[in-house]
Amino acid sequence: MKIRIENDRFIDENGNQILFNGVNLVCKDKEAGYLFPDTEPVFRRFREQGFNLIRLGIFWDGVEPQPGIYDKEYLRKVRETVDLAWKYGLFTLLDMHQDLFSCKWGDGAPAWAALDEGAPHPENCTMWYEAYLQSDAVINAADNFWRNAPASDGIGLIDHYEAMWAMLAETFGSCESIIGFEPMNEPFMGSIARSAFGEAAQKTAAQFADYEPLNPLAMTPEQSAFYMRTVSERLTVFDRDQLMPFYRRIQKAVEHSTDIPLVTGGNIYSSSTVPTGITRLDERGNQIYAPHGYDAVVDSDRYESFSKENVEYLFADKHRSQTELNLPVIVGEWGAFPSRDFTNELIRHMKGILEKYLWSSAYWQWMPGLEKDPNYADLQRAYPMSTSGELHSYHFDPEKKEIRIAYTPRKDGVTVVYCPFLPAEGKYTAEKISDDACLVKITADAEEKISVLIKAEEN
Repeated sequence: MKIRIENDRFIDENGNQILFNGVNLVCKDKEAGYLFPDTEPVFRRFREQGFNLIRLGIFWDGVEPQPGIYDKEYLRKVRETVDLAWKYGLFTLLDMHQDLFSCKWGDGAPAWAALDEGAPHPENCTMWYEAYLQSDAVINAADNFWRNAPASDGIGLIDHYEAMWAMLAETFGSCESIIGFEPMNEPFMGSIARSAFGEAAQKTAAQFADYEPLNPLAMTPEQSAFYMRTVSERLTVFDRDQLMPFYRRIQKAVEHSTDIPLVTGGNIYSSSTVPTGITRLDERGNQIYAPHGYDAVVDSDRYESFSKENVEYLFADKHRSQTELNLPVIVGEWGAFPSRDFTNELIRHMKGILEKYLWSSAYWQWMPGLEKDPNYADLQRAYPMSTSGELHSYHFDPEKKEIRIAYTPRKDGVTVVYCPFLPAEGKYTAEKISDDACLVKITADAEEKISVLIKAEEN
C-alpha cells in the first residue's frame, strides 16, 4: 500500500490518514550479518501487539564492505526482511545506522572508510557515547568524511556514500512497504562538536564566577541554559552548512529511481535539548522529519533521576520545528528503557506526548524477548491506525481499557482503530487478530466532526 505525504500527515492510497506505531529493529552484530535471525514469529507478534512499522537498521559496512563492491547477499537478506515484515502488515523505514561512526569503534562505516590517521581511541569511557568527544580517531574519521576525503581508490567518501544510496534506491525503490530512506542515523559532526563544547565551557566560565567545568552536575539552571545555547549555535551551523547539503546530495541520488521520501533527523546532539537546524529539502515536501529524544540518564544506571519535564521540553521543541517545517513526524528513537518496574510508567508518559502531537514513532529498541516482557506491556496501546478523514485527537486509557477518538470523517469511509482489548458492542465492527486484541472499524454516514468511544467488553 503506497504511502504519500500531504503537508504534515501520512496518507494512504485510499486517502486515509495513517499513524505509525513502530519499533526499531537494529542488529549491530557483524558476525550475525547485521540482521536478526528468525524474525517471522516476532513480526507475527508485532502485528498482534498493534505495531505497523519497523525502523530497520542497515549498515554501510554491510552494504559496501570494500570500496565500490556491494554485498548482494546482504541486500537480498535485507529485502527478505522487508518483505516478511510486510506479510504481517509492517511498513519499513530503512535506516542507515551508525554509532561512533564505524565498525572499528562501534558500527556503521566499513574500516576502509574510517580514515582516522592513526589517532588513538579510548577504551575506558564511562558511557559509550563519551567517545564522540574523547576519541581522536572517531573525530578524525568524521572530519574526513565531511570533507569528502578520498578513500584508497581515490574516490571521495561522500561520493562513495552517494553512489551507495543510488544503488539502494534502485534495489529497494519499488518496495511499496518502505515509507522512507534515512541517509544516516544521528550524524556526528567531528571536531566541530569538541570545539563547540570547549567554547561553551570557556564562555560559561567567563560569564559565571561559580561555574565548575569539571562538575557538570553542579551547573545551575542559568549556567546550563547559557552553556547549551552556545553549543546549539555552533551545531545548528553544521546542520545548515554541511548536513543539509549532504541530505540534498542523497536526495538527488535517490530520486532518479524512486519517489520514496528522505528521512531527515537532526545531528546526534539534537536527540537532547539541542534544537535542530534541519530545513526542508525543497518545496515539494517529500520529506519526513524524524527527531530522536532521550532524557540525559539514557544508557546509564541513574533512572531514579529521569526527568519527565525534560522529555516534555525537548519534544515541545521538536514540535516547534515540525510546525516550521510543515512535515510529518516519526519520532525515530525514544525510550531505551531498562526492564524495570517503572518502565511501563515511562512508556505511558511518552505515549501521552505522541497523542498530544498526533505523532508516529518507533521505540528504541526491540531485543529478543522484549515482546514477551511484561515490563514493556504498555508498548501495546490503542490508537487510530487509519483515519478516514481528518484526525483531531485521541486518547487511550489503559486502566479503563478504552479509547476515544475525535475526527471529521469522509462519508462512507472506514476508520481502523487498533485495540489491545475486545470491545463492547457499538456502532462499529471488530476484527479479532489475537485472543486479546482486535481492529475496530468505524464507518461514518456524514462528514461532520464526531467523537467515538470504544470500551472493553464487560467480563
